[in-house]
Amino acid sequence: MKRRLMTGLATAAMLTSIAVPVTNNMFLSKQTVQASATSDAFLNKVGLQAQKTSKKYGVYASLMLAQAALESGWGQSTLSTQAYNFFGMKAGTGWTGATYSVRTAEQTSSGATYYITAAFRKYSSYQASFDDYGLKMRTTLGSSGLRYSGTWLENASSASAAAKAIKAAGYATDTNYATKLINYITTYSLTKYDPVYSSSSYTAKVAKSGSTYLYPTDHAVSPKKSSVTAGQTVTVTKTFTYYNGKKRMYLKGLGWINGEDLTTSSSQAPSASTAVSGQAKTLMHGAAIYTSTGAKSTAKSLAAGQTVTTYGTVTINGAKYYRVNSSSADQFVKASNFDGVSRTLKHNAYIYDSKGKRVGKTKWLKGSKHTVYGGSVKLKNKKYYIVGLNQYVKAGNF
Repeated sequence: MKRRLMTGLATAAMLTSIAVPVTNNMFLSKQTVQASATSDAFLNKVGLQAQKTSKKYGVYASLMLAQAALESGWGQSTLSTQAYNFFGMKAGTGWTGATYSVRTAEQTSSGATYYITAAFRKYSSYQASFDDYGLKMRTTLGSSGLRYSGTWLENASSASAAAKAIKAAGYATDTNYATKLINYITTYSLTKYDPVYSSSSYTAKVAKSGSTYLYPTDHAVSPKKSSVTAGQTVTVTKTFTYYNGKKRMYLKGLGWINGEDLTTSSSQAPSASTAVSGQAKTLMHGAAIYTSTGAKSTAKSLAAGQTVTTYGTVTINGAKYYRVNSSSADQFVKASNFDGVSRTLKHNAYIYDSKGKRVGKTKWLKGSKHTVYGGSVKLKNKKYYIVGLNQYVKAGNF
């Protein structure tokens, strides 16, 4: 049996596992900084793409990022730079898209290494590569059903469990594959890119009639399971809150539904008596805390990227706020800092990081709609809107 060697391992090893004398602290420090800079640049480049695929296909963003880093050597492999292929996906007979041929290492069953030139899938963008991976996880058939179902958000209790499941499903022949992925997930805190999961149970009312779905994915990906009617009282037992504040809830006995299809008044939210009964949301924009009168509170502001437990919504001076402290009825944060608002681009736009440096070559096209969070912020004396964690677009493009 032939075994494909992992692409990009040489680069990853060079940056993260260099053997150096313990006494050579200066050299060790230099290599650590180099590894950190490489991983940070890679995550800034593709973190948002992984989060979007996570939401679309219901898979762990952290697992995707760990695999992409491992397979592509933190995005430095020829396959990733020339073909946007971060997962070593070969073309195969069923692939009808563009291809990119590259010399790659193979192994025989006895462990002997030899090289061949193979055709790999070539993608048009980072997002296309990640989405193709998500599609593979959801739709690949095995001998006893869907091969990678053990990696899905609703089936794996954690990213580590998903890593073990993908190895068990035969994604790679490397006996240490799951261990390597878990190490990446832990070392680089990749779970911060995952949706927030809550098992809090509460009742709510359906806002509009429609279908429920078998999977917590985009509706186009999942089969329908059942249906609900506007005004119907349902029991929510599971909730995933994604990077952009959007939610998917599991209705007991009925299936998955988008959060906006349920009523969102504070009376429908979980009880605020304990922190566990709240709704976990990711703060996308640094936010001040306000009182019920709309005045700024003396409480310390919250930083972007924090996971905050919220307890229903209120309207203050015509704007929507979330209550953010179960023990205080007078601490609120503007909802736009969590959920964002949709804006249409008037000009083509690039994505920048928090230092005002362009991230990759991804270009958003004029006329496309995107979610922005909170008010504009200044980077190097220029105004930007936040469009994701450490993702910015010049305000003048909207």
